[in-house]
Amino acid sequence: MVFSYDHKTSLGYLTALAHRQLSHTLAARFQADDIDMTAEQWGAILLVLNGDAQTQGEIGRQLLLEKSSTSRLLNGLERRGWITRTRDPKDSRHKLVTPTPRVLETAERCAVIARQVIAEAQRGMTREEQSVCRSFLGRIIANLNDTGS
Repeated sequence: MVFSYDHKTSLGYLTALAHRQLSHTLAARFQADDIDMTAEQWGAILLVLNGDAQTQGEIGRQLLLEKSSTSRLLNGLERRGWITRTRDPKDSRHKLVTPTPRVLETAERCAVIARQVIAEAQRGMTREEQSVCRSFLGRIIANLNDTGS
């Protein structure tokens, strides 16, 4: 039986493969630099460094993670002393996540590595091609958000 769907040309397959490759490369580079952090943890660190205190739920929604996955992710960051979680004074059912001063040095090292990985991933692309790629990916994300999925 021949199946008519070629996954190797599927947008879903290609974006998932690119995501896994970027995540794997980033995590391997972090490890090579003695930084105990995953690409997913790096994403969470960026959220808490680039914004006000957020609840665990807000972080999970932005990273598209289930509650249990978000909790495990933040547990690892808290164990390393990179974040703190405190009760939200507006709603004690929620915990606010904030970065600690300790994470700043690690984040600077991670940012250097992340920029290198992105530069390698974009090798051979013009600035215009990079912009178009970001625009198309943003549109895909927005389209899928609009469907409520």
